[in-house]
Amino acid sequence: MNNRKQLLNHLLDIGGVGTLNNFYSPSAKTHKGGLLFTRKLFKSYLKDGLINKIEPIGKPANKAREVFYCLTKKGADYIGRSDEYRYKKYQRSPYNIMHESMKFDVALAFLRLFPNKKFTFRYDASLYGVRPDILIRVESTQPKVLTRFLLVEIERKKTIDRIFNEKIKRYEEMFQAIVQKKSHNISQFIVLFVYTDIWWDPFLRPQEYNIPSVINHIDCVNGLIKNLVTHYCKYLSTERYRFLGFHNFYRLHEPIWLMPQGNRGSLIL
Repeated sequence: MNNRKQLLNHLLDIGGVGTLNNFYSPSAKTHKGGLLFTRKLFKSYLKDGLINKIEPIGKPANKAREVFYCLTKKGADYIGRSDEYRYKKYQRSPYNIMHESMKFDVALAFLRLFPNKKFTFRYDASLYGVRPDILIRVESTQPKVLTRFLLVEIERKKTIDRIFNEKIKRYEEMFQAIVQKKSHNISQFIVLFVYTDIWWDPFLRPQEYNIPSVINHIDCVNGLIKNLVTHYCKYLSTERYRFLGFHNFYRLHEPIWLMPQGNRGSLIL
C-alpha cells in the first residue's frame, strides 16, 4: 500500500479524525522534517476532497498541533472502505485538545508498531460503569486464541495517588463484578495506564526528546511511574495491568512496560 492510501487508512482506523502532529513521520531526523511529508499529503487530500478541516473554536496557537482534520465520504471511497465511513466533522473543545491528541497518538502507534495485528478502536465503551479512554479490540488470527481487549487510560495528572484512588480502584471493582457475574472471560482483558504529569507537553514529538530540559522531564515522569507501581500497585495482578510514560508512546512494542511488581515486559498481543 502506498503512503498516500496508508495514511488515510490509519486515519479511518483511529476514528476518522486526527492532526498533522499525530501523523508525524517517526523516521525523520528532525521535528520539522517529521511534518514535511505529512503537510504535503494533507494539502493534496484537501485539494482532492479526501479530508476536511474541522474549523477550530477560537484561534489555535499552533495549527499543526491543534487543528483536526476528518476523513470525507470521498476519502473513504478512495481507500475502498465506504461502508465504514461515519460523519466526524464536529467542532472540538479547545480545552480538551491535549487529551484528544494523546488518544490518537496512542491509537496510531498501535497501528504503526503492530502492522500485522487487526485493531478496532472505541472511545465510548463502558464496562460496569468504567469508561476507558480507548477500548482496543485485538482480533485473533488463530482459531483457538481468544480475542484480546486493551483498556487504555491516558492519565495526565499532578500526583500519582489520584490514578490509584480514582481509576485503579474502579478497575478492581470492575474485575470483581466480571468474575461474580461471569459476564466475560477475565483473561481477555488488560489495562494499560499511559501516564505523564500536567507539565509535560504532549504535543512534543520524539525528535524533540533530546533537548536537555525534555530529558530531565522524562526522568522525572519515569520516577513518578516507578513510585506509582512500587507504592500503590505491587499487589495487583501482573496479568491485568501495565504502566508506561506517555513519552514512550512511539515504543509500545518494546519491553518497556512496567508491571505491578516493578519488572519490565512487552505487550503480548
